[in-house]
Amino acid sequence: MTEQSPQPDRNTLRAHRQIFWDAWQKAQADLPLNAMEVRIARVIKMHPEYHHFFNDMEDFLERDFQVDDGMNPYLHLSLHLAIEEQLATKQPIEAAKLMEVQMIEKKADRHDALHMILEVLAETVYESQREGREIDPLAYAQKIKVLLQT
Repeated sequence: MTEQSPQPDRNTLRAHRQIFWDAWQKAQADLPLNAMEVRIARVIKMHPEYHHFFNDMEDFLERDFQVDDGMNPYLHLSLHLAIEEQLATKQPIEAAKLMEVQMIEKKADRHDALHMILEVLAETVYESQREGREIDPLAYAQKIKVLLQT
């Protein structure tokens, strides 16, 4: 039996969610944003189905999302943000290549192309948590490389 990764405590979860909340509120009020807040606001803007979560700060910060509810919106936005950072730094390079192939050669919508990577990242995170180990960046890059060959 493998050991489960520890879950973040409530204060850590609130602090991370607060960053998303603050960035979205500032963007909606047309206030200046730093580079990270710009990326966060862009990711949230791509997901109008989640905008209602940003109507009630306490609910957003405290809500426990259940597996039966589908993808946790906060997790989904966080994965998007992680991918945006990967693309900005070209790490792994396979992610940037997949985006280029999907958008330029295959004329895919950017959001759809991001979701291809997001599915791989979500699966990779889930597997590492289930097995109680760190994410293997080489295995993650290899999974994306497989998508490049399709």
